[in-house]
Amino acid sequence: MKHWLAAFRLKTLPLALGAIILGSKLHELAFDFNIFLFAALTAIFLQVLSNLANDYGDYVKGTDKHRKDRQLAGGNITPQAMKIAMVLFGLLALTSGIYLLTISFGEQWTYWFQFLGLGLASIAAAVMYTFGKRAYGYNGLGDVFVFVFFGLIGVVGTSFLFKQDIQASYWLPAIAYGSLCVGVLNVNNIRDLDKDVLTNKITLASKMGKDGAISYQIALLSVAFLGFLGHHFLEGYVSLAPLGVLVLGYLHITRLQVADSAVDYNQQLKFLSLGSLVVVILFLLKLFY
Repeated sequence: MKHWLAAFRLKTLPLALGAIILGSKLHELAFDFNIFLFAALTAIFLQVLSNLANDYGDYVKGTDKHRKDRQLAGGNITPQAMKIAMVLFGLLALTSGIYLLTISFGEQWTYWFQFLGLGLASIAAAVMYTFGKRAYGYNGLGDVFVFVFFGLIGVVGTSFLFKQDIQASYWLPAIAYGSLCVGVLNVNNIRDLDKDVLTNKITLASKMGKDGAISYQIALLSVAFLGFLGHHFLEGYVSLAPLGVLVLGYLHITRLQVADSAVDYNQQLKFLSLGSLVVVILFLLKLFY
């Protein structure tokens, strides 16, 4: 069981949940616990599916052959078992998502089918990051997909499930959170930079080099700060989220600049992932009413 828990990569789940929590806050007066619960479950199933597909895809391509912390490369799980698990979590995500659409939209079939399309696209994106001949994670598009699915769709799409209304200001926290999530991916790519160059895996980090990737990281955190601050300005909303991004960014960047081992980078992956969830929690806590 421990090998499957490792394959699930539970430490990545806070990022998936953060988008759901943030999106739920945007329409807090229309909050429905059942919608929140099944949105969270669907996000968790999609994230685990993505993690399993990532393990399988990198194993097939030989990218992880030097890593014993990956379950297929380490010989802890068979490829056949991993494919079965991928199908299982794909079905769980689909089933949970369909029920979510039913309780959110009822017989509003236009919205129902539009979001079904987004759900199917989410499943495809979860699988195709490193899986298949056209894996977008190997072609420098990982950042774009993470930004769209964790940020724009994850946050604004969740808010729409509660109330079928989107304000222009809602896109700002979605952009902010998407930038934080891309930052987590960027740390992962900085850690694997040398290996990715050798295996011809194209990432922004492998193209920019470590110094360029760290500058990119600073830009992502700056966008996150401005996104939350801009939302607060437009909505007359006050929370500690912008300050939280500043503190998180300062601590993260100073440590990232001196990181020189996989252990250091893994610590920053965890730090930024959990820190992003803390920023979301700070966003929930409105200071003045």
